[in-house]
Amino acid sequence: MAIDSAMLSAMREAIAELLPDTCNLLTVTRSADGMGGNTETWGTATSGVSCRVDLQENMMAGREMVTSQSLRPYTEYILSIPYDTVITTDYRVEHSGATYAVISVNTEQSWMAVKRCRMEVV
Repeated sequence: MAIDSAMLSAMREAIAELLPDTCNLLTVTRSADGMGGNTETWGTATSGVSCRVDLQENMMAGREMVTSQSLRPYTEYILSIPYDTVITTDYRVEHSGATYAVISVNTEQSWMAVKRCRMEVV
């Protein structure tokens, strides 16, 4: 089914009302550490982005990952943000006191009404 630009615009407006929170999008700057490596500094690229973060219950349920020499459950989240927000898998997201790594961004869809990203806690 084809939709016109007015219908797509209406879809985007309706979705915007379903984004109750805000988040900050972070990017990294790498600088030489003088010992052949790099130091990473994360800074805010975009602040106050309208969003919704949902727990993703999927095939990873029940799996664990090693963090700080201990096992913890693997949990994945879905970030919904406005369709025209710039974000890639090189970004991190701050939301409600947690920081997430972006695993993937949906860019291949018929109607770009909302952008969705898979994330995991850093």
